[in-house]
Amino acid sequence: MAQDSQSAGGIEVNRLFEQPPDSVSFYCDLGQVFGTPNEVVMQFYETIPGPPGPSGQIQVVRSRLRATVTLSRQHAGNIGTSLLRHAAVSTDTSLAAGQKQP
Repeated sequence: MAQDSQSAGGIEVNRLFEQPPDSVSFYCDLGQVFGTPNEVVMQFYETIPGPPGPSGQIQVVRSRLRATVTLSRQHAGNIGTSLLRHAAVSTDTSLAAGQKQP
């Protein structure tokens, strides 16, 4: 369980983060995002390869929807900012370690 302190309207609030046994965790290798005037919808998929064809190469893959998440536009913006910040830190760390940028 993680804990975070925030100030809401001048009042200190402690927020506890939990992951109960029935929460969903999954691997995602494909996603899509679309929006409405009030919401942003994110869908996460996993790719499942089909059997190899006669040449031994996989010719068909299936993308299975694992989760759909609907967010307010403001919350989606906060998540987007966090994702960009994390991506920038990851890139800076890779470059600092002497790795080539893809």
